[in-house]
This record gives sequence, structure tokens and C-alpha cells, in this order.
Amino acid sequence: MTKGLSLKAIFDSVSYKPHLTQVKIHRAIGTHRFRVVCAGRRTGKSTLGGHELTARAWQAYYNQDELDPYDKRDEYWIIGPEYSDAEKEFRVIYSDLSKLGFAFDKPGTYYDANGGNMHISLFGGKFLVHAKSAKYPDTLVGEKLKGAILAEAAKMKPSVWSKYIRPTLADSRGWALFNSTPEGRNWFYDIWQYGQNPDMSNWWSVRMPSWVNPYLFPLGISDPEIIDMELDMSSEKFKQEIGADFSEFSGQVFKDFDEEIHVTDLFYTPRLPVFIATDYGFTNPNVALFIQVDKLDNVYVLAEYYKRRVTPEEFAFEVLEDDVLGPLARKATLLFPDPEDPGSSTVLSKKWDVQVMGGTGGLIKDRIDLIRKWLKIRNMHLVHGARERRPKLFFDRSCVESIREFGDYRYPDTNLEKKNAKENPLKKDDHAPEALGRFFAGHFGSVSKAMQKPKTTQAKFSRTTKRKTRRRPAV
Repeated sequence: MTKGLSLKAIFDSVSYKPHLTQVKIHRAIGTHRFRVVCAGRRTGKSTLGGHELTARAWQAYYNQDELDPYDKRDEYWIIGPEYSDAEKEFRVIYSDLSKLGFAFDKPGTYYDANGGNMHISLFGGKFLVHAKSAKYPDTLVGEKLKGAILAEAAKMKPSVWSKYIRPTLADSRGWALFNSTPEGRNWFYDIWQYGQNPDMSNWWSVRMPSWVNPYLFPLGISDPEIIDMELDMSSEKFKQEIGADFSEFSGQVFKDFDEEIHVTDLFYTPRLPVFIATDYGFTNPNVALFIQVDKLDNVYVLAEYYKRRVTPEEFAFEVLEDDVLGPLARKATLLFPDPEDPGSSTVLSKKWDVQVMGGTGGLIKDRIDLIRKWLKIRNMHLVHGARERRPKLFFDRSCVESIREFGDYRYPDTNLEKKNAKENPLKKDDHAPEALGRFFAGHFGSVSKAMQKPKTTQAKFSRTTKRKTRRRPAV
């Protein structure tokens, strides 16, 4: 990273020993300009940002001949919702530089946390760090930055990044580090998703629950202190503040749904049949989910069709014409539809050459309970990261509307823990869950049967599946 010192040597010099997740975050700057860290409490998110700026000071030390204080200086900002938020990272780098014997420029270096006057200047103004408050956006303009840390970014307005900070990084192609505990699914969630998208190569993101910090919680998620906090907090509060979970849990139907666990990159498997699950609408969207199930009953939602204001004929045609959905539809053998619109099912069945399955109705609660069983993590006794510690339901990251709806699907009241058995969810953000529920009901049957061996329906149609697969090209 610097000409004279490695990153490890710099951290060793200030007795900073990053834990494994912090190491991943530090290394990611080598390949990604914008890093988003969704962190639980007491994970060291402020510590990692402050120490990283210490490394930048060393870099400036070795590059002094190439810098000048007026045009080509190394300038970094730490921005928090309040000055007190920015002070945490500032305190770390100020302490580091003091221990290392760096000579602060005077005037130019100030540490007045109460007054919000926090600045570091080194090498005659060639290296600068300023603590800023997003509460005063007029102070966030007009500079050319090498890097910025947005501390507790979820508490800021999105314009702080897009209007003020992002343009200051353009000239020097500077980097940004977003450190925050989540605040539901606001703009911080959006940029975290950027980091999960392999097509957005500038972005990188990670979730860092509190229990990944081995210095405070040596037993991880099983640490007594974590268990005590879980008992003391509401489920929603624990998952957000400690588990670094983005979900807005109040009234959420699928509380176990976790994008980091259930969303991944999936691929079509030629040896497995393809099923289609549908939900019909016009003003509401028409939805088709393309699904495969392996021999262990793991369910993979490979792709989605989600579109309003199309007739059944247009629905069928557009799927067949799509480069991804068309080949999947041509390989499909069974259709699991909403039984209340048999006319639409007949159209799709003929156009896609699939057989319509029955048994897709029944109580909505039963269909929801089936999905919940597949969302749950199996083998919870195993350590995090173990291959067998996983759910049985996965979505390809291209299924953006399905992913959104599974997070947003809600009950009508905010306190229905005891009433869920009687109350149906809102008729909103329910189209992909309804389609998938039809598949679960038709393919697996009741909740009790679903936990037994696979139904005979799959075996019954296996010969048809193989025959159709052989005569069609691979996806």
C-alpha cells in the first residue's frame, strides 16, 4: 500500500489487530472504490475507518515530494450525522498519529469535539483530515477529496452522498467507506445492494453482525453476552442492532428472509425439471417464477417475469420471446397457477406446452407456512459458514421484484405476533409470494407432508420431463 510499510506493519505499529471481517474490508479497497459496511454494534466499524486513515497518512509521508498544500494535497473527510458521530473515527487516527510521533501542523490541527472543530494537518498542509457534520451541508462543497468516510450513513439523507460527497471524489477518483448500523431499508440499503451486484464493479459490501468480533464475543453467536442481549431486546431490535439486518420487521410475513442468505447466483441444471408458478393480474402484475427442485427438495427460483397491463396472450408471448425466460419456458413441464383464473392457465398451458397442476389453492396461511419452513436455516448447531448450515429456498439475484416483495410483504397491523394465525397479510407486495405459495402447495402439499419424502407428482412426470429436455437446446 505504501512505499515503505505494508498495511499489516502499519496496523502492528499502533497495536491494531483487525478481526477477519475487518481484514476483508481493508483488502477490498484494492479492487473497489466504494465499500459499504452494514455493521452491528461493537463490531469495530469506527476503529477500522480511523486506522485506515492512519495508513493514508503514512502514504502521504512517503509521497511528500509529489504533493503540495494548494493543488495536489491528500485530503480526507469523515462525515457523520452529527459531529459526535464523526469524532469516533477522528479520535482513532488522532491517537494513532500522536503515538507514532507525527508532527501536527500548528496552526491547522485542532481537536475540539464539543465545538465540532476537528482537523488534522501534516507536512505543511499536504495531508488533511477534517471531521464534518451532515447537519450542515453547506460545509460539504467545493473540495477535491482522495477519500471519505460516511459514519452512520444510514442516519443521513441520501443527498449527502449524491449531491455533496460523490462529486468531490471525481477529480482524484477517490474512494468512500460507508460504515453504519442499518435503519430499515432506506438509501443505505440501496447502496449496500450495489455492493452485492457483480455488475457494479466499483461497489463492494458486507454485513458484519456483532458476534463476528472475537475480541468482545469469543464464542460468536453463542457467546453469553450475545444471548443476553437477544433476551433483553425485541426480536426486531436485536436483528437490526446486533445482527446488522436490514429488514423492517414490523408485521413482516417472512421474518427469516435474508438477502445475504437466500439470494445468490443460480444456474439452470439440465438434469432437473423446470416448473413455472404464476399469479395473474392486469392492473396488478402478472408473475411467473421459473423453479427447479433438487433431490434434497432444495428449491431454486431461477428467474422471474413481473409485468403489469398485459393480457394472458401477451404474457405467454413475451416469456417465450425473452432470451432467458424463453428457453426455461420451453423446458418446463408443469404449471402451478392461481386456480381462480383457469382461463389464463389454459392460455399459458397451450402456449408453453405445460400441464396445469391442481392442488394449488387452500388457505393462504398454509402456503405461507410452507415457504417459511424452506426459508429457515437448517442445522443451526453448526458454525456459521458451514456448508450444511443453510436454508432450502434460494432466489437468483436477477429476481429483483420477488426479492423486494419477500422483504416487504406485511400483515395489516404492527403487533400481530399473537394474531398471525387468524390474520391474512395485506394484498400488497404479495404477487411473487402468492406465485411461490401456489408452487409449494401443488408440489409439496400440506406442511406435514412437505417434511416427508418428495411427492409422487414429480416422479409421475419424470418421463415427460426427460423426453422434453432431450429435444430442446440447453439454456
